[in-house]
Amino acid sequence: MVDTALPGRATAAPPRLAQPSLSRFAGGVTAGTVLVVLFGAVVRITGSGAGCGQHWPSCNGQIAHLPERIETWIELGHRATSGLDFLGVLALASLAWRRLPGRHPARLAALAALGLILVEVAIGARLVLLNLVGSNMSFDRAVVMPAHLVTTSLLIGSLAATTYFSSPARLVARATTTAAELARIRLALRWIVATGLLLMLVSMTGAVTALGDTVYPVQGATALEHLQNDQAEGAHFLGKLRVVHPLLALLGVAALWIAASRAREVTGFAPIQRLGALLYLGGGLALLIGLLNIWLGAPGYMQVVHLAMACLLWLGSVVLGSMLADARGSRTGHAQERLQP
Repeated sequence: MVDTALPGRATAAPPRLAQPSLSRFAGGVTAGTVLVVLFGAVVRITGSGAGCGQHWPSCNGQIAHLPERIETWIELGHRATSGLDFLGVLALASLAWRRLPGRHPARLAALAALGLILVEVAIGARLVLLNLVGSNMSFDRAVVMPAHLVTTSLLIGSLAATTYFSSPARLVARATTTAAELARIRLALRWIVATGLLLMLVSMTGAVTALGDTVYPVQGATALEHLQNDQAEGAHFLGKLRVVHPLLALLGVAALWIAASRAREVTGFAPIQRLGALLYLGGGLALLIGLLNIWLGAPGYMQVVHLAMACLLWLGSVVLGSMLADARGSRTGHAQERLQP
């Protein structure tokens, strides 16, 4: 067990799990979902979203289909992995429903994940049926894509929360937390929530930028030429919007650093100290990857690396918020939670 209490503080027993495998299964589903998200980026980058035509759930009007083009193979592969991921989320929600008490946070997070993946399925079907894929540069696609990524972020965030709250290594509740300490913890939690909202906005602009990088590739040999071409008179609106994401990303990382710093200041919990330090490093690495992506002209492989780093930062911020919520709730008796047999 991880000792997470402040020095000199009495601690209560952490929440027990009848089967710790539930948390491991949730972690596996979370990792699998992130891989599906990255696979979706490959579908966009390769223009394979139209690999099955305007047909969903069938492919080119057929249920049993032997692809003749690489784009169709990629699209079918993404649909297959998305279907497996849906079954994983469904199984996780079912296990959480049967094994956890009614208002247990892991149970609520798992049910939220199930609802969100259903929304993801509906958005994916809309993209295909309305032909908002491939080289489509319409305003409708520029609206649906950010909504798609926000839903995806909420989905993997819910899965991360399920993993944390069902873990036997969940924070030990402090029985004697003072009112002043709780006030500082609540303030730190508000900071991480506000940061999360900002990161959601960053992800929305990132979706628009990624769409522009795909259907309206960066022009020019240097970053300055990229900017000049994007902002030139008559340039496509996706190019003109490309400058917004890097600026918001700077604000997002700065806010994440502040939130992580406040979290580390208000608690002596070892997991929060470690995760806060990792978020410092992760934020800096994300900025370096973003700058490299711009310098190279956003090649496909860098877009995938950039998205992977963004997912890791988002997951870390969600877990940090979950830890602070546990610390804040130490007077509400979460240490008495038990799983139903």
